[in-house]
Amino acid sequence: MLDELHADEILNALNERGVDFVLIGGLALGAHGVIRGTKDVDIVPDPVTGNLAVLADALEALNARVDLRDLDPTELGIEPDADGLGMGGNWVLVTDQGRLDVLQEVAGVSGYEQLRAHAVAMRVPGVAGPVLAAGYDDVIAMKVAAGREQDLIDIDSLRRARGEID
Repeated sequence: MLDELHADEILNALNERGVDFVLIGGLALGAHGVIRGTKDVDIVPDPVTGNLAVLADALEALNARVDLRDLDPTELGIEPDADGLGMGGNWVLVTDQGRLDVLQEVAGVSGYEQLRAHAVAMRVPGVAGPVLAAGYDDVIAMKVAAGREQDLIDIDSLRRARGEID
């Protein structure tokens, strides 16, 4: 498994194939003035069949594999292809460029449509063209719903960046 994350290469692979998605998680904080390290790229794709097909193509180009540690995903019939993605759920994937989480169910928001409606365009170094990132209120809602220690730190950082707290 690759320990180093090349988020630019993952995002370029998605953009080059025309995948409709919204960036969430640690990288999305950058759209709101907070830069922090992260171990993965988190996206919520548009769940329509055609988009899942181009997402599957991008995943194949990235050599994406289901991260089940010591289990063989083929024995379980789980593959990140259009059919597998079409079943919904969240996918933790390992690629040659680092970890990619494809999330279709996220606490705090109703799904892709809500995220897309509030998304903001951001530039990511090394990525051709803008990337849509979750809007401020949606990022806060997802972080509150997750409630992990890092999420609470992120909420504080976002509010500081916006001048809501000192």
